[in-house]
Amino acid sequence: MPAIDFNCYATSGIIKIPENYQDWYDKPITVILLRQDSTLSAKEVIKTKSSTRPIGLAKDKFQVSPHFFDELPEDLQDAFEGKK
Repeated sequence: MPAIDFNCYATSGIIKIPENYQDWYDKPITVILLRQDSTLSAKEVIKTKSSTRPIGLAKDKFQVSPHFFDELPEDLQDAFEGKK
């Protein structure tokens, strides 16, 4: 499902979709509302959170089993692909 995000103000119950997304006009869409309570945008919050965590904390703590890369059984693969 394609998704876009943009910031706007809801005025009188109306949310204006930016004109650069006019190919979304008059099509069925799902609307998810997230109220922005801080001065940071959602992208800035994600960037701030991810940049504070050190990289490599689990180095040499575990190994991926070689069986991880084996093909899935056919019935399980069909389930993932929605065939059954």
